[in-house]
Amino acid sequence: MFKRWRPLAFYGVSGTVVASVVSYLLLGEFHGQDEIDAVAGPVILAFDVTGAVFAFLASFRRGLEERTRRAWRWIGAASLVLAACSISFAVFGTHGFPAPGDIFRLSFTPVMLVGLLSLPRRGSGGLARWKLLMDVGTVVVAGAMVMWYFVLGPALAAHDLPGAAIAGAVAYPIGDVVLLFGVTLVLLQGVDAAVRRSMRLLAAALLFEMVGNVYLGYLRSHPVFESITTWQFSCWIIGHFLIASAAFEQSRASSRRRFVGGPEGAVSRMPYLSVLIGFVLLAVAAVRQGAAYPWLGLVAGCITLTAIVVVRQVFALRENHQLAVTDPLTGLANRARLRDALARALARSIRNGQPVAVLLADLNGFKEVNDTLGHAAGDRLLVEFAGMLRRSVLGSDVVGRLGGDEFAVVLSDIGSRENAEAVVRRLRQQMELPVMIGDVVVQMRSAVGIALTEPGESDGEAVIRRADEAMYADKRRIKNGPGPTSDQKQLATDLWGAAERGELRVYYQPVVELPSGAITGVEALVRWQHPAHGMIPPGAFVPLAERIGAIDEIGAWVLAEACAAIAGWRAAGRDLHLAVNASARQLNGGFADRVARVLAETGLPGAALIIEITESVQVDNADVVSELHRLHDLGVRVALDDFGTGYSTLRYLTQLPIDILKIDQSFVSVLNGTAQSAVVADTVLRLGRMMNLTTIAEGVESAEQATELAGLGCLNAQGYHFARPMPGEELESLLFPAVSQAG
Repeated sequence: MFKRWRPLAFYGVSGTVVASVVSYLLLGEFHGQDEIDAVAGPVILAFDVTGAVFAFLASFRRGLEERTRRAWRWIGAASLVLAACSISFAVFGTHGFPAPGDIFRLSFTPVMLVGLLSLPRRGSGGLARWKLLMDVGTVVVAGAMVMWYFVLGPALAAHDLPGAAIAGAVAYPIGDVVLLFGVTLVLLQGVDAAVRRSMRLLAAALLFEMVGNVYLGYLRSHPVFESITTWQFSCWIIGHFLIASAAFEQSRASSRRRFVGGPEGAVSRMPYLSVLIGFVLLAVAAVRQGAAYPWLGLVAGCITLTAIVVVRQVFALRENHQLAVTDPLTGLANRARLRDALARALARSIRNGQPVAVLLADLNGFKEVNDTLGHAAGDRLLVEFAGMLRRSVLGSDVVGRLGGDEFAVVLSDIGSRENAEAVVRRLRQQMELPVMIGDVVVQMRSAVGIALTEPGESDGEAVIRRADEAMYADKRRIKNGPGPTSDQKQLATDLWGAAERGELRVYYQPVVELPSGAITGVEALVRWQHPAHGMIPPGAFVPLAERIGAIDEIGAWVLAEACAAIAGWRAAGRDLHLAVNASARQLNGGFADRVARVLAETGLPGAALIIEITESVQVDNADVVSELHRLHDLGVRVALDDFGTGYSTLRYLTQLPIDILKIDQSFVSVLNGTAQSAVVADTVLRLGRMMNLTTIAEGVESAEQATELAGLGCLNAQGYHFARPMPGEELESLLFPAVSQAG
């Protein structure tokens, strides 16, 4: 509780004292220097002692580096020197230079400078070091110009001033210029975030000290002015108060975050402000001297030219900053900017208690696209995915590319894991529609990992590691499916021999002609009538059959059963074609021979059979391509199923003997009568016509979709709107209604 009230107590009491004394100094009437010293001296001494106490307390604070501790011990010593200065002026007075108090005040400069330069700063080398020195030099030169114009120049021009008076006029401002060098170097080079606020207060303190000292020097170099004034004392009181405030802030500063950075905000603009100060002094001098010609016009021209150069430099710096923190390909944040954004989000999370989420996304199949289609297609794929990520998050979230095909998102103030998962759902929705990259139709797929911060967590690397682990777990889930349970292991055992035991069933889904709806063919689909678990859909056991190698046995049985059934229906007068699915595993060798035997045994013409393959078929596999060409020699047609849902390329259509393109149901389901929703389906239909291929639309579930497909020129379709997959007996009654009614 006391820690919470400490800032209010310190600033409340100190601010009240400063405001009261400064108001009294500026508005009151005084009759001598001793009276002014009696009002301002005790207040300055109190702030000097307070600053020393808090500086030494800060040097013992846990978590600070040893260099930072040592620096604050020096700053505390500098405050003690100021206290000794105040006591000396009170005891020995201020008359004559150098008085004992002047010796202490001038000693303050080297002690404070050592403290400033002892602070740990961000390292710089090469060109960065020269740039830093030029920026610091710009600020120091501007300060020197101020000192010259108001103090040193007039003091040297006043030939009747004794040397002691000149030294008294310029000594303090010269010391301020030296301290200006130290403060500017520290602020522009970048310091530990734990001392950044204190350094800003010290810089403000130096500004007030410099104004007061320059004003005092101006009075001493112009003996015609009344030397008794309170303006410089007001500046000194505020300056000493700010030094004590800097020490107070450091004594309670958090040291949890160790981020070291360069100048920010107004600090980085100090060199430009210094240039402006220099030109303003030139303009004022020209006006005061009545030298409108030629100096005022020339000074105005120099100011304009410099302003143009400075503005251009600002734009160049912004451009360089963007290049430094931006991925050049996607325009997203790069790794450095992402880590900085995460550090800031974690610091804000510690203050407001709101968790931060990190999403890592890995683009599945990127290597395949890059290797087969070239780097240009791979780059385009990354750009498209980057756009999907941008559209899935809020403007305050930071989206970046870590490298390769790995992306990250920093979600600040996310609130809960459910909100982070909502972002992933939006990303999945973005990936539902494929994109066209040159002659490639690509369906995006990504593994995504989510990690949320714990209360008070500040380790960004740990959060990224957890998100990375979650992403690879998602990748394994996508690749392999869920790990096998004991039930799945039993199913795998039961699947062997299921065909011989008579547990498999062939279901048929009609393929119709548009727009009439007449049945022109069927697709054979396998079902498993398990003795213990009942009817098992293909999605539950076909992938399992692929993994354990049972797909060859199942596929051979389905081919034989379906060909025999279709041959019988054709003999009965129905001119139907039959589509049978074949996996990439089945096409590795001997498949065409098996098809030839089945056709010979059942009497089904090769032209009536369609073998459906998916994009998982390897175009560069010579054995697969040979099997497909041998099927073609038998008169069997080949259909490319789910075209456009994976990494489809025209190479499939040019290097494989493809006769039919099947439009995936994901493109059919979005049809709603608008041109935008129909763009993919229309593209596939146009492609089919250009390459003289038959097209079949899958997954038609409404009359509106059927009508729109017919309007687009699609002549064949299948889906629940026409008929669901059904056993052969039901299909037979549908094909031969008269026979069924008679029976």
